Amino acid sequence: MFEDLAPEDVLAAVAAADFGAEPWDHGAARIDAVVALERLVRVAQARIVEQVDSLYRDRLTHYLPGATDHRLSVAAEVAMARNVSPTAGRSLFQLSMGLRLMPHARRAFGDGVISEPTVRAIVRELELVSEDTMGLIDDGLAQHLPGLTPKRAANLVRELLVTHDQVAAEERSRKARADQWVAYYPEADGVGTLVAHGPAEQLVALHDSLQRHADSRRAKGDPRDRGQIMLSSLFERGTGLVQVEGCDVELSVVMPIEALQGDAVAAHLSGHGPITPGVAAQIVDAGTVKWFRRLFTDSAGNLDSLDVRRRCFTGTLAHWVKTRDHDMCRQPGCACRARQIDHVEPHSRGGPATQANGQAVCQLSNQVKELPGWSVRGDARSVVTWTTPTGHTYTSPPPRPIRRT
Repeated sequence: MFEDLAPEDVLAAVAAADFGAEPWDHGAARIDAVVALERLVRVAQARIVEQVDSLYRDRLTHYLPGATDHRLSVAAEVAMARNVSPTAGRSLFQLSMGLRLMPHARRAFGDGVISEPTVRAIVRELELVSEDTMGLIDDGLAQHLPGLTPKRAANLVRELLVTHDQVAAEERSRKARADQWVAYYPEADGVGTLVAHGPAEQLVALHDSLQRHADSRRAKGDPRDRGQIMLSSLFERGTGLVQVEGCDVELSVVMPIEALQGDAVAAHLSGHGPITPGVAAQIVDAGTVKWFRRLFTDSAGNLDSLDVRRRCFTGTLAHWVKTRDHDMCRQPGCACRARQIDHVEPHSRGGPATQANGQAVCQLSNQVKELPGWSVRGDARSVVTWTTPTGHTYTSPPPRPIRRT
């Protein structure tokens, strides 16, 4: 129904379509619309990648080579325009660079034949290969591109890579196995997800050991399910604490001054986010040693009576700024976990280390704001404005006060 339309005509055609005009067709026309709209989305994503590539080329042409890190600056500026994190912007930039050398994949993406996740899977597998090898693999992929899913694309590229450049394949494996990390992702209701990334044989061995231990405990009558036992065992092995029912915690409870009147408020667990008072009580009751820090705020969500004559954000002040900003980066569009406390007005220009002049940022955002052409300014209402090299401005509103609503 829409397959012969140019991408720019799809939206209007779908909006004008009378899906009830034909006899009942089990929704076939609507499926046709979904297919056409999906193709439009893919084409639009391909056009974004093209614009990123062109912006970088323009930046290289109009700026002195080596004058600044154009890659990071372009990636961060595009990220802010899309209201996403600078890490996501850098990923998009790397995608645009990879597609330069892959005309078949680039054409298929631009025609809506393959999706952005599939293109990302292809480019990600080719980070360390030579330009010649990328061309050979692109040729090898050409006939397989229609209908290719991200996982199948990655597997196919790996097979082709071993065939065309085994040295590069081995180097990629070496680099990947050296990239080891553990990350925590907070979720609602006082739970979170811990992710470990590293050599497969180590993680498989860890998982199998935890699973065998859980099966053994259940066989001996432990009433908990397998997942509960595995997590408890992982906690015990990771912390060295035998009493796995709880852990030593410092519970930071941030609340408005009305809490002194007995009003119910949500607790804010440092490094996680909001939790219910009931969950907070469970954490404290289960811990072997408890430290409480109650931080009361005024109606605007500000913390008072802190030392302002200091060079760095440390101690309670640093803790408060991170908590006030909900442990997230203040750069517009970025929701990465905060790693540093930054002076909005730089200390080198007289900016004080106060809660009004402090903002929580991720490591990459802190690097971006120091690049040539970038500037960050704050006002009395704690609104932070970021200005990019192209003159576009983006605002980060004051953090929502942690208070009863």
